[in-house]
Amino acid sequence: MMITSALDHLREVDATVSYLPRGPNTDADAVVEIALNETSVRFAVKRRQRAPFPNEIPGLQRVRRSLETLGRPLIVAPYIPADLGSALVEAGWSWADDQGNYDVRDAGLRLRQRRTFAAPRQPRRHMPTGSGSLAVIRTLIMFREDNEDGRSPTEWAELSLVSRPRVQQVLAALGALELVRRTSRGRWRPDRSALLDQFLNEYRGPGGTERLLYSLDEPTTVAAKLARLAPSHSFVTSADVAPDLIAPWRRPTTVIFYVASEIPIDSLGLVEAHSRADANVIIREPRDRSIFPAIDLVAGTGEVEIPLADPSQIVWDLQDLGGADRLEAAGRMRTWLLERR
Repeated sequence: MMITSALDHLREVDATVSYLPRGPNTDADAVVEIALNETSVRFAVKRRQRAPFPNEIPGLQRVRRSLETLGRPLIVAPYIPADLGSALVEAGWSWADDQGNYDVRDAGLRLRQRRTFAAPRQPRRHMPTGSGSLAVIRTLIMFREDNEDGRSPTEWAELSLVSRPRVQQVLAALGALELVRRTSRGRWRPDRSALLDQFLNEYRGPGGTERLLYSLDEPTTVAAKLARLAPSHSFVTSADVAPDLIAPWRRPTTVIFYVASEIPIDSLGLVEAHSRADANVIIREPRDRSIFPAIDLVAGTGEVEIPLADPSQIVWDLQDLGGADRLEAAGRMRTWLLERR
């Protein structure tokens, strides 16, 4: 992975970046000396395919301590949001991304720049699209594999409720991307972490229609009320309520409902909102039907069971709504999803 694309931006402010030998048996992907005016500092660089979620930062401390034997720890990623950059600095990291944003510091040296406030769009989309293909991908992400051989195409088809020929096509496409691997017994085992990250990077959104509404009730209360009134399998729930029910994180401020059939909206006491900023209830009738999990997923509040959207969609919705708290919740949901059985 290239590091120069991120660090070359430092040269635009007349800083000098020199690459040094990093030696064997180290966590560093590069060791560089950054000099400006009369000050020069050695940095040990760790490159990541994606920026860490906030809840992953404590787990990086072992790597940070290892890097400190070579220089000041510096993390490089394709894009690092402003809130995450602040959290990295607080945890003892310097950082830089490929978009020209950076915060590189040590005693006597501080280089800081913010050029972009939104993640860059992915120029190419590699994964299969369409509800059927996405249902297979979401199923591969959802089900943890303790068997080294994985599952057969027939088993993946049964779990995802998609035809075996479509499953075979999707597995072949993902295999070419090294997101799944075929075992010696003709079964397929996904790299769930990499597959989830690729999904989050490439997913184009649910499509369909959207209504922005407002309720005087708390979002969780609205979700519980709808669960009591709506027909079975008529809707599923996403951010912010869904992650709070699974792994409590903070007081939800927004709820997203994905609607599969008619629901009693008029009984919820909702009014139209002028914009997304004013809405605390979002109702979507999605074009992408893979949002509705093939196997029911529910979470209880009181005596009510609330149906939940596919977990990968919940993570995507948290990122799409934005905000530092939601980014942290997305990280917690990601951990829960990848560790669940």
